[in-house]
Amino acid sequence: MTEQNDSNSIDRGGIAIAGLMIVVGAVAIWQTLDMSDSDSFVFPRAVAGAMILLSLVYILRQLVRPGAGSNDEAGLVGGSNLRRSGLVVAMVGGSLAMPWTGFMISGIIVFAAIMLLAMYDEWTPRRRWLFPLVGLVVVVGFYLLFAELLSVPLPTGVLFD
Repeated sequence: MTEQNDSNSIDRGGIAIAGLMIVVGAVAIWQTLDMSDSDSFVFPRAVAGAMILLSLVYILRQLVRPGAGSNDEAGLVGGSNLRRSGLVVAMVGGSLAMPWTGFMISGIIVFAAIMLLAMYDEWTPRRRWLFPLVGLVVVVGFYLLFAELLSVPLPTGVLFD
């Protein structure tokens, strides 16, 4: 594979992914058109609309100023593809496990997996207790935000029903 470091080159891969996100957002909005209750369709439409808008902004930015925002190409070339793949596998696996384990258990396991995969620095004693604690607070916080404050039904998991 040829490595391009030209700061004026168009990010064709990024444009393709942004185009795919526009399609995903449009499908998400289309899926909400049958919903009559505004409590059900407002959040998915807002997220899908933001995804479409930001994808269009990225595409336009690349077409107007090629290479804009891609100053750190070395970070994309270096690094571990195994870790990158592991992050995707962890997120997809957690999403697939959620109907059985529920939001909270899946979220905690996925956060732990992502934290372990993404950690490049040495595990100091402080990080060993602080990072899992922060992960637990983030997952529980999102659960409380969505389930209690926004009344979004989250999977409880058939293993715990």
